[in-house]
Amino acid sequence: MASLRERAISQNTLVCLLQAIQGHETTVELRDEASVFGLIVNVDAFMNTTMKYCTYTDHRGKTMQFDDFYVQGRNIRFVQIPDAVNMMEAIEYQLGSIERRRTQHSQERKKMMALREERRRKREAKSKKT
Repeated sequence: MASLRERAISQNTLVCLLQAIQGHETTVELRDEASVFGLIVNVDAFMNTTMKYCTYTDHRGKTMQFDDFYVQGRNIRFVQIPDAVNMMEAIEYQLGSIERRRTQHSQERKKMMALREERRRKREAKSKKT
């Protein structure tokens, strides 16, 4: 579950586009001029990215294979958006997804508060009877 701060960042920056390409293969270019090609598994609000089945290429051109790869957001220079992704639709879908989760969380919280209030009233009624 993302914190309020993370949701706010996701809603107000282009991180939502990166979150929308989860499940796609792409290249992430790093600040040290290396790059990683692989499947995007997760992107958090701070652009920390988890990838699978990756090929890491260092700045000299040497390649290495990794099953799992984690990149801190501050080390990312560019992320290549796959051609198959319509950026506007992806952003709109991701923003809608964030809003749906926020609404769902709000509804669950209201239910929980109502149950607590009901239990409190029952305890008060029980204590008045005794």
